[in-house]
Amino acid sequence: MSRTVGPYNDVATARVEGAYELCEGEDENGRPVQILTLGATSSKDPARRGLLSDTVAWAYATAGPDDAPILVADLEAEQPYVVVLRDPRLRGADRIMDRLLALGPATGPLPVGPAAAAQRAAHQMAAAQRSPAPVASPVGPPSPPPMSPPVVIIAPPRKRSQLVPILVGIGSVVVILALVVGVWILMSGGGDDPDGSGAEPGDTAAADEVSQAPSDAGEDEPAGDETPQWDEAAGEERVGGTLFPDDARTQTVAYAGWPFAFRVPEGFDCDEDGASAVCTADGGDSTITVGWEECGGDCSPDARDMLRKELPYQPLQPFQNGDIGVSERTQESGRWRGSLSVFTAAEDGVFHAWSTVDVMEFRSDECWQVFNDVLNQSQAKAV
Repeated sequence: MSRTVGPYNDVATARVEGAYELCEGEDENGRPVQILTLGATSSKDPARRGLLSDTVAWAYATAGPDDAPILVADLEAEQPYVVVLRDPRLRGADRIMDRLLALGPATGPLPVGPAAAAQRAAHQMAAAQRSPAPVASPVGPPSPPPMSPPVVIIAPPRKRSQLVPILVGIGSVVVILALVVGVWILMSGGGDDPDGSGAEPGDTAAADEVSQAPSDAGEDEPAGDETPQWDEAAGEERVGGTLFPDDARTQTVAYAGWPFAFRVPEGFDCDEDGASAVCTADGGDSTITVGWEECGGDCSPDARDMLRKELPYQPLQPFQNGDIGVSERTQESGRWRGSLSVFTAAEDGVFHAWSTVDVMEFRSDECWQVFNDVLNQSQAKAV
């Protein structure tokens, strides 16, 4: 029978092994999850609580691309638990439970002291010996060793080439020098005329040439550099968390040539770098990055997957037939990380709006609000 436990709904027991219970349900965002916890009696055994903590640390350290991410782990709670994303394509919390069973008896108090440590080491060695050796794939090269997803490094946005600004600056200096030399030649040439009749036309021509320069430069500005406005009529959809309240202290970020504007909390300083903006606070300990890119042609599912897989914190949970993807990570104490991906079919074609965050944990609510803002403002451009 399903029940509600904390923020988790439709919780039902899937497996019980002595002191350990494995449940399945949904979190507050509707994502399917697995919840592994100790029984009420076993939770009072410090040795079993310590074994669970050690095993969760092992799960973090050995997680590979085939392992579902750990979403929450509260090992200090009265009844400690760990929550893992439930995905049929990935190994879930069962591998943590199997590890626990391999390191000690499923029921009863665990022994403590040096003898207990030796016993757990013996169980661990026996479990390793029972594990089958990896079988080479009959086709293709061997797979690389799994990488641990909890430690994710966000690559800094690519810097725009400085070659074009340098060339433009050199060209501007050359043009100004040419104008100055031209004016000087015209003015000097007037002195060679015996009756001085050529002096005034020369001055007039030079003045006209200089006065026209700003208007010519203005006509060369590209046509698609309009600055977007924050859309008051945008929707109020959410991928998680809440929306910015009406009295929220925010600042609107809008750059010329972007398809949408967005908001960030006050206290963040944003710098544009091409098609992305990096906003930092807390002395650089909190970073919100927002960007966009065109998805050429008909923006096929393969093209979308390629763009989406460039974001960190994989895999992203898909919504709305794959137009939206989102993920969050809380493995490291005191940190909150996540990624958002949104594809929108606008008048000029399909574009990919995205955002990644790596912030101090107390800012997680604000980051959900930024995610929801980018979602609604980008989808407001849909045709």
